[in-house]
Amino acid sequence: MPRKMKSNNAFGPELEALLLQAAKEAAGKPISDSLKPGSGSLLSKMIGRVVELAMEEEMTEHLGYEPNARITRKQTDELGSHQRPNHRNGHFNKTVKTTQGPVELNVPRDRQGTFEPQALPKGKSLTKELEERIISMYTAGMSTRDIEEHFRDFYGAEANSQFISRVSVRVDKELVEWRNRPLEAVYAVMLVDAIFVKVRHSQGVKATAIYQVCAYNDDGQLEILGLYMPDDGQTGESASFWHKVFSELHSRGLQDVLILCADGLEGIEKAGRALWPELHFSPCVVHLVRASTKYVARQDREELCRDLKTIYRAASFEAAVTAQEAFGDKWRGRYPKVVGQWDDNVLALEGMWKFSAMLRKLIYTTNAIENVHNQQRKVLKTKRSLPSRDSALRLMTLLARKITAKNLARARTRPHWRKIVAELHIHFEGRIPSSWGFMYQ
Repeated sequence: MPRKMKSNNAFGPELEALLLQAAKEAAGKPISDSLKPGSGSLLSKMIGRVVELAMEEEMTEHLGYEPNARITRKQTDELGSHQRPNHRNGHFNKTVKTTQGPVELNVPRDRQGTFEPQALPKGKSLTKELEERIISMYTAGMSTRDIEEHFRDFYGAEANSQFISRVSVRVDKELVEWRNRPLEAVYAVMLVDAIFVKVRHSQGVKATAIYQVCAYNDDGQLEILGLYMPDDGQTGESASFWHKVFSELHSRGLQDVLILCADGLEGIEKAGRALWPELHFSPCVVHLVRASTKYVARQDREELCRDLKTIYRAASFEAAVTAQEAFGDKWRGRYPKVVGQWDDNVLALEGMWKFSAMLRKLIYTTNAIENVHNQQRKVLKTKRSLPSRDSALRLMTLLARKITAKNLARARTRPHWRKIVAELHIHFEGRIPSSWGFMYQ
């Protein structure tokens, strides 16, 4: 007689008997039919019973005595309580949405109404796991209608768009906490830029600036420190609002910034130095090139941009000045305004050449934050516009939190970070702790 193989998934005899009965009913059918989420399915019944038993145990702990063992008035007096003894008061029915479909529950209640089960908190009509999945789909750019259809097809439950919107609003508190979380005292390189998103204001739909701040932490990983939106009706980017952003970052614990990288917005350098007077400001070269090429004919752009590279990629400031003179001799006749711009740009970039090529590559462009914007645009392109300022801030914060978590989880450090840190300690001696940047390497 063959020996029966023992399963690693075996339960006790009573549960095994119930599972055997369910298996007989499922025999000859695809396994997906047996495990398909839906009201009355085997797994939903099991989940429901486990939750009911957990709540009964919580009720016993809440009252202090077992079922059918009601405490007497005398026992209450002996315990020093003068209140009427509390006891069980039946059950009420509740339907909860789970990943296995709707689950019908009998929730116990007490006479005084003080029982609050932790297994199923009051006011909850869906599990935490399912709530997180809805938020994940919302963050991925799915519309409420798409989420509603997905919810019905995969979880066998109904959830209208109003319900899904209410679920997304529930995360507002933790998103506010994330936007206002404490920051490290020092960030070596901070990059700032605004992304424009179509948002409905009281005056109609307008492209609105959302201010974003990224920085490399001492482990060489890029973090999104915060994002900010102006009040309703304000849509453009301004240096005055950037000063407000920097003030909030300062109040969250950011005491010093060594290098600030930004586009050519007038006044942004002054806004940064108002909070961190000793910061080194590095204009974004890519933005300077874009500002110049708008005056250049299409057939000349490739050649002119190639000549500009000889300036901002020069090995030294002296070489950059020589390249600028050659650039002027070649292009002044056709584009005197562009040549004049780069006479000023070279002077503005002069401080960049005191750093090594590795550090210059890190700070001469805001491409790192542009990459963040590109990830956000993949989601934003699925939406014609966002219905309100609050919804825009909610979605953008969810995206920023997700991108930051992904960057930190990958533990992807900036190339040559250890050498860059060593150089930062030389150029900014005394402004960063001696262990900064070396702790995790």
